[in-house]
Amino acid sequence: MTTIYLPEVLMSAVDETVRETTVDVAAEPTLGCKTYSWSPEVHDLYGDAEAILEKVDTMDMHLDDRRVYALVIAGEGSAEVRFFEQVDAENWAVLSWQGADLDGLHGRLAETVLANRGIHCVGEQVKALLTGAVDLELQGIVPAPTSPRAAFAHTLRAHGTNKFIRATTALLC
Repeated sequence: MTTIYLPEVLMSAVDETVRETTVDVAAEPTLGCKTYSWSPEVHDLYGDAEAILEKVDTMDMHLDDRRVYALVIAGEGSAEVRFFEQVDAENWAVLSWQGADLDGLHGRLAETVLANRGIHCVGEQVKALLTGAVDLELQGIVPAPTSPRAAFAHTLRAHGTNKFIRATTALLC
């Protein structure tokens, strides 16, 4: 069982049912988890934030069908990981880390997905990788995004205007 505890500062902003959310990750995966664990998607997109968002707009990511996805950004001297995990039907926990370098995380992400071979929950496998590689911190609980642009635009734009970056979307379970 994995329990997500919210920092005290967020307690007043969320519904009582979301304050402590327990997810049974050892249980039999749901049909969606089984389907997406067998066919996860990892996309590398390059350019500045606006060029990447234009590409994201053309992709059918099915975020509303997923329980877990991530955005990994690398640029000159900056890196960021955003991990999104559904906590109930309407809300998502957003965990984040920022630093100067990803230290080979893109390769380890690909290796983790490939080594999983669709057997276990790919979202939990990638979460274990990310939490072991970087110090993800809960940024907050947010409503479900209405689109991939809504999920990723703020984070991408925070890396600057006209700055060439690599954005990796990991669409998991």
